[in-house]
Amino acid sequence: MASTILSPSTLLISQKIIKPSTPTPPTKKLHNLSLIDQAIANIYIPFALFYTKQQLNSIPKSPSQIPHILENSLSQILTLYYPYGGRLHDNTIVDCDDTGAEFLQVQIDSSISEALDCHNTFIERAIFPENLPWKNCTNRGLIVAQLSYFNCGGIAISMCSSHKIGDGCNSYYMFRDWAKITSSPNGVKPIISYLEQSIYPSPPSGPLNSPIIGLKKEDCVQRRYIFSPSKLNELKTLVTAETEIQNPTRTEVVSGLLFKSIVFAIKANSGSFLPSTLVQHIDLRNQLNLPQNIVGNILTSFSTSIYNEENMKLSIIVSKMRKGKEQAYKRDNVKQNVLVDKIFESTLAKEEMYHSSSSSSTCDTYLCSSFVKFPFHEIDFGWGKPIKVSVANGPFGKVIYLIGNQGGGIDAFVMLSEQDMFVLERDTQLLEFAYLVPTS
Repeated sequence: MASTILSPSTLLISQKIIKPSTPTPPTKKLHNLSLIDQAIANIYIPFALFYTKQQLNSIPKSPSQIPHILENSLSQILTLYYPYGGRLHDNTIVDCDDTGAEFLQVQIDSSISEALDCHNTFIERAIFPENLPWKNCTNRGLIVAQLSYFNCGGIAISMCSSHKIGDGCNSYYMFRDWAKITSSPNGVKPIISYLEQSIYPSPPSGPLNSPIIGLKKEDCVQRRYIFSPSKLNELKTLVTAETEIQNPTRTEVVSGLLFKSIVFAIKANSGSFLPSTLVQHIDLRNQLNLPQNIVGNILTSFSTSIYNEENMKLSIIVSKMRKGKEQAYKRDNVKQNVLVDKIFESTLAKEEMYHSSSSSSTCDTYLCSSFVKFPFHEIDFGWGKPIKVSVANGPFGKVIYLIGNQGGGIDAFVMLSEQDMFVLERDTQLLEFAYLVPTS
């Protein structure tokens, strides 16, 4: 195809449909979606990895061959993760018809250093397929990948995968396996497992005709905070000194501190404190003795609620968070999955429930998704580990995404309204423990 100008500084070089390397057998032509899959809208989970020119020059093959190499390995990924190469037949079934996935190549009129030295809003948007991340889209493939070139010779590789088919765990394993096949095309291929619909079956009234977990759209901005290992240890020490918890996790202390800081930033603008709840999702594969790479939304949720301003302290938040998580793990999460229960309740009430933040006159709700246990920063396509991992901004606020970084720290991506972010950026207590990446 001819080059297309996406924006004054972004040029679409090519757009292809990549087919699976091997046709999906007739016995696998239909993939049934579980109740949780049915409830989730067809939004796209977006991750991106950055690599420098020096890394690309280290491989035996010419960097000009990288697109062809990535296309070939992506076709093998579509064979392994075959539902992602199909199309949604309706809200309950994927037609695994080998329609394929989109693969785009884009030239960005910028240097990769501009994405590393600061939080560049233009670059963070340009490295992902246009108008796709976190969007509910029904006319695109279930995977859309993009290779972005920078003027300096560096690249970014992004993948947007449908949340309808699988969760963030699936996104990581697909990205990782894509890289493994790229670097070792003749290596042993992973065996991918698939969720039996009977684990989370449709309600007695029948399958859901449409998703009920939606996204409330808001105008917001994104900022990136970096927590170093030493600062994480300081936070853990603070929590340990004031609670009975002797082993707080990185995710607990970072999500707790950000929750507290965001609540007070919003209070500064609104003039009053509202009872606040932090909703977090947890992966259930280990608890249910399922393979780590099994495809599907295999998760539950738990909430940490603070009703009084005087209790909005890190030690109290982390204590409540730990208790909520332990209670979630103690349940029979096939028969007593909180997320499934909420889906049933919403179905009976004929109401939508929201995957992201929501607010009422009496309570504020926040969402934190942690991908810290998934080592995106280790993903190697054959030219080394990424120098940066990014997650796209979304059209919703009061949301936190956590990703581990190479040094053992955490990168936190925070989405808030512009006026609330203005206050958060000046929170001295937060800045005591986190480095705010400057914007440009």
